[in-house]
Parts: sequence; structure tokens; C-alpha cells
Amino acid sequence: MISRLIHMAVFSGTGNTLSAALELAEELRNTGREVRLCPMERNPDFSLPQDAAIGIVVPVACFSTYPTAWRFIDSLPPGGGREAFFFATMGGYSGGMHGPVRDVLERKGYKPIGSKIVIMPGNYGNKTLDEAKNETLVKKALVETKKFAHDLAEGKTSWPGGVPLLSKFFAWLAHGRRPWDLFHRAFPLSVLGDKCNGCGICAELCPEENIAIEGEKASIGRRCQSCQRCIAFCPERAIHVPAKPAEHYCGVGLEAMKDLLNK
Repeated sequence: MISRLIHMAVFSGTGNTLSAALELAEELRNTGREVRLCPMERNPDFSLPQDAAIGIVVPVACFSTYPTAWRFIDSLPPGGGREAFFFATMGGYSGGMHGPVRDVLERKGYKPIGSKIVIMPGNYGNKTLDEAKNETLVKKALVETKKFAHDLAEGKTSWPGGVPLLSKFFAWLAHGRRPWDLFHRAFPLSVLGDKCNGCGICAELCPEENIAIEGEKASIGRRCQSCQRCIAFCPERAIHVPAKPAEHYCGVGLEAMKDLLNK
């Protein structure tokens, strides 16, 4: 059975992962655990009590996960035998990315006890949103999330090793800038000047500090990792991908994201 105290480190782009993380935390609390959530991008000096387990909660991206998440995972303090679990959301194929995460945690001295990856609605390039399909996906994912929480509490989880070589290659690739730069060049983000009011929410939320407010308008830099948080949470829907018309998608409310980042 997992420890009574759990620190869940969360990274989320458009909110799918945060939605699942909140459900996972609540269900673990229902089993008598104390769960504390923290954002990956704002904890450079992250530390764990000796009796705490850690949960790594991220979205799948590039058959791995985002640079923000990898920096956090790679910088974790020594595990000292603490329990660790992994949870991720994806739109389709994960590339076996839970394997490389387990490898890092084992090298650091953590005890991997379980992993789970669930399918959530796609959040990129949706020309139209199939709301009924998305609702079904979310409901199914949250049912699986609740079951994973209870399996963790009862010691019934496992942690697969990923896809040999392939998952390691994707993890190596995701650590560098190449895939993110290629993606950003193929699908550059643009600010609609007639809609942007310079509120600064996108700059406040950007995990890579890649957005600035210049002349009361948002300006997007070149360090983009295409997590789409800015697109999802812009209240004016002023950020988009030119020539790629897409419906706005957001998995949680703005206040839920702000609450996570302020922990």
C-alpha cells in the first residue's frame, strides 16, 4: 500500500492532465491519504519528507513528455527508497514513455510502484469539437483514474518497462529542442492583434517563460514547446495557429490552473 503522505508533481498544458490529477488526488484522499499537489515548473528546490511518496503526473507529447516535465523529473532529489508512481494522459499512442521515467526514478533511488496512462480528448488541430465523444472519453478516463487511485492504495498496481529502445529514443529526443523547434516551425503560434488586450494571462501561465507583453500585446518567443496552455486559457481566444482553424479546447477552468501554479 502507498504511503499516507503523497506529493503529486503535475504538469498540464490545456488542462486534461490537471483534470485527471485533481480526480486522482481526491480519490486518494478518500482512501485516507494526505495528498499535496505542486506544479513542476515552479519548484526548482523541490524536496520530499522522508515518509512521503511521489506521484509524477504529465501529458504525453512527442511519444514522451514536455521539456518542462523532463527537467523536473531529471532534477528530483535522491529517492532514498521512497515510493513513486506515474500517471499520464494522452490523445493516442504513448510510445511506452512510462519506461524511461521509471528508469530515471530507479537510478535516483525511488521505488516505482505503479503507472497508468489514460486517453483524454485530443487538444490540437480540432477543426470541430465532437463534444459527445469528448465527454465519453473524459468520463472513461476519470473512471480509470479512480480505479488507479484505489489500486495504489491497495498495492495492486504495476509499472511496465515501456517499449525497448523505441521509448528510450523518444525520451532522448524529447530532452532536446529539435522536435519542439520543428513542431513550432510547422505550427507556429500567432497572436491576433485585434483580439489581444494585453491582459498578460498567457505570459503568466507560460511554463517556459516564452511570452512577453510588449506594447500591450502578447509576443511569443522561440522557446515554445507547443503545450498549448496559452491557447487554452486566453480569455479572448487571441492565440492561434495561422491557416489551421481549430476549435478552442480547455480541460479545466483558468482558476484551477492558477491554483495549481500558486501552490
